[in-house]
Amino acid sequence: MATLSDTIAAEVASPVPDLLLSGDGVSLEYYDVGPRDGQVVLCLHGLLDSCYHWGQDAHVTGPLVTLGFRVVAASCRGHGGSSKLYDPAMYGNKLVEDQLRLLDALKVDKVHLVGYSMGAEIAIALTVRHPGRVRSLCVCCSGWTESTKPYEDAIFYLKCMKMFWYPCCCPCVCLLAMRCLGSAAPVFDVGAGIALTRSMGALIPIEEDAMKAIAVPVCGIAAEKDPEKVSLERMEGIVPDFTLTVLPKAGHEDAPKHPLYQKTIIEHLQNCMSCI
Repeated sequence: MATLSDTIAAEVASPVPDLLLSGDGVSLEYYDVGPRDGQVVLCLHGLLDSCYHWGQDAHVTGPLVTLGFRVVAASCRGHGGSSKLYDPAMYGNKLVEDQLRLLDALKVDKVHLVGYSMGAEIAIALTVRHPGRVRSLCVCCSGWTESTKPYEDAIFYLKCMKMFWYPCCCPCVCLLAMRCLGSAAPVFDVGAGIALTRSMGALIPIEEDAMKAIAVPVCGIAAEKDPEKVSLERMEGIVPDFTLTVLPKAGHEDAPKHPLYQKTIIEHLQNCMSCI
């Protein structure tokens, strides 16, 4: 027999999305589920993904709602059902500004931030630039990144996708590619992805003094086989209230499926429910 938790998890994995028009005319796909009086968890997905990562891939949305949290997640511009843009100037810092516009539109003051991969880097930038909006921070499979090299490497693969798949405009091929990568994202726009990857230098790196000034509890989750693990290890001894969990035998792409991934995020947020 299905439990209440199972029912809630199924309902929030694929909620009917809303659209928000941001200040520069960009539409953002997002969902907002859970009790209106619950503390808000703002979830930020990774490159080539969408807001549905948190319900369909990581399976954290349902359990958090069951625990009384309100979960908000948007598909970053260039992803999911949000606007697709082909100018790198339309990304970068705007990835952070979009999250603030969303919170303002929902009349949400402070949030617990959870980010995976690219989303972790956006979450760190939001935390250091707008500390008054953040209760706690959880960064998964990326952290205090030194350079944009992973994005520079990604451009090569995105260009290959554009060369061999994108001209045929075949949604089935693109969707199959995303499913093979383990993503819950709808068809991904490769041109928008290339523009975004070229903009990430506006968000990283972040100065050491800014990392030392983070005053909220920070949870780091690293996959044992992930090259990005070093960016989370760099935070130890720098970020004042930082704990690191390593997922044994996991890599970057399969980390969200690891049992400790969901467990660590949920336990961190439960511990931080009293954070100011």
